[in-house]
Amino acid sequence: MAVAISYFHRKIGPIVWHSYPEEALTDEEKGHLADIMDQAYEEGFFMQKFGTLTSMNYYFEIPSEWARGNKELLMISLVLDSFPQVGFEKPIQEWAESFANRLRDKKEIYKAFYNTDDSQVSIEDHQDLKEFSENIRFWLKELYWVAVEVVREKTEEEKWAVIMSHPQIFKVIKKLSKEPMDLEVLNKWFITLFPNFELTEILKELEEQKFIFINTIGQDTYVLLVRDVNIMRVPPDVIIDLEEDSPDLADLTEIYINEVRDFFETYTPTPLDSLSLFELFADPKVYNVISQLREGPLPKEKILSMVSDTSSKAYMKSLDLLVNKSIIQEFSYSGEFLYLLRTDVVLTASFPEYLKRLLPRDTKGYIARQRSHKPLVAKEIEENSEKLKDDDLLEKSNYKMISRIEDEIDIESNHDENRKMISERFKTLIKDPEEKKEKKKK
Repeated sequence: MAVAISYFHRKIGPIVWHSYPEEALTDEEKGHLADIMDQAYEEGFFMQKFGTLTSMNYYFEIPSEWARGNKELLMISLVLDSFPQVGFEKPIQEWAESFANRLRDKKEIYKAFYNTDDSQVSIEDHQDLKEFSENIRFWLKELYWVAVEVVREKTEEEKWAVIMSHPQIFKVIKKLSKEPMDLEVLNKWFITLFPNFELTEILKELEEQKFIFINTIGQDTYVLLVRDVNIMRVPPDVIIDLEEDSPDLADLTEIYINEVRDFFETYTPTPLDSLSLFELFADPKVYNVISQLREGPLPKEKILSMVSDTSSKAYMKSLDLLVNKSIIQEFSYSGEFLYLLRTDVVLTASFPEYLKRLLPRDTKGYIARQRSHKPLVAKEIEENSEKLKDDDLLEKSNYKMISRIEDEIDIESNHDENRKMISERFKTLIKDPEEKKEKKKK
């Protein structure tokens, strides 16, 4: 997905002036957008398909003292790699119209589309060209993130977070992570905690999402957890990128490292913190903020300008919440207020511990693969099935369920590996001082 703004160059005709992400569109695709603009004659919103891509376009004009007819011809485009779902057009059109109005309301914004060597441009205009160009590029980036919130398919971690953000589901998952449960027993436990919810509906959703497996043994029905989703805080990778790619920001990087180190020195994971993190990640606006800050610190005013005035108050609440939850940090640097990602967050899915014990220990990382796993007890179960007690029957049932669900589940990592990941990230993040000195000399 990409957004682009095209304008009618007075000498060569329509061209794509800027796109975001910058490498998302090929020259050929930009050429298609220019051709689409060349066929537009009146202001309005329309869709066009070319190749495997679909563009949602808004053609408009802004006043200009330098252009022929005293107007610049422009087109804003959202380019998708698939046809948008029904209902997406309206919000995209509204945001495109808002983008156009923002340009119209900004006096002399037309200067952004000119270069310093153009005949209309004087030395006094150079600063305006730079400032207005930066404004439009940032507004285009803003439009991209707004569109992402509506158009893009949710990532796997977002889908998991939406499910796990409900306290009643969170509790059920944690209860089932200890052992398989008789459905009747589970229901009695659930009613005492959540009398206003239906366990049947929750289990139906969890089964559809392949979190659980329900199996009947004789007259009893058991619920087995097969996807234990966990969420945890980790040091953000962007610090490493800052240190390696921006040596001129060494003082900022040092401040950043100290903020992260101060947090993790006292951080202890808790179930309440996990539930809070799931709730945060289930919010698309919050997820977008975190996604952007993964690229590096951002000025406060730029983050706020990425939303409309009507939603800025709600957005500020989200930012304040992230600060209170120690996900982001606000601080002053070189006379500017910045937000930085204090802790990143990762979601992992693994078999619960009691199921791992049924899998071969040489299965690396306890990952469920596309083949049959036979636990150590399998041979004994098969040879003595007529002598099995009730508990043995349950274990045999568990084994059969593993065989049936393993082809459907993609499970990665476990808690120990997560802790190891934090440790390794931190070792990379907080390098040995002597190593840093040697790096600077090189």
